[in-house]
Amino acid sequence: MIIISKEFCKMKDAGYKFIEHTADVKVRSWGSNLEEAFSQAALGLMATISPNLEKIKHEVVREINVESEDKYALAIDFLTEFLYIFDVENLIFNEINVQSIELKNDNYELKALAKGERFDKHTHEIGTEVKAITYSFMNIEEKKERVTIEIVFDI
Repeated sequence: MIIISKEFCKMKDAGYKFIEHTADVKVRSWGSNLEEAFSQAALGLMATISPNLEKIKHEVVREINVESEDKYALAIDFLTEFLYIFDVENLIFNEINVQSIELKNDNYELKALAKGERFDKHTHEIGTEVKAITYSFMNIEEKKERVTIEIVFDI
């Protein structure tokens, strides 16, 4: 069974869906550029943690800045940052906008804005606990008009 999400960003031609996986959660995200695909991967993570993203209000705005040696590590570090924020600060987001991904001094730098609120088990749906973001089966495919990311969340 493949579940296709509603698009929560105003990004035309961007989204994510869950792909069958034997033991973990696999997400395919896409967008017209790398920033959109990364944004959608993060929304896929949030929807794994709490399936109904529409219940999340915009009470908190968070800047996310990540730097890594390549695009694969950048994706892992970016999504791991959301796990950390959820685990430590109990924040969940339903609007994630990667503003830029740039190569500077042999490292990729990502800047994003995320909007959400404190997770409340009485308000938000409880989804699946994600332990880690993995390199297993990870793929970033960049074509002229579409970028696709496949990534697995260890549950």
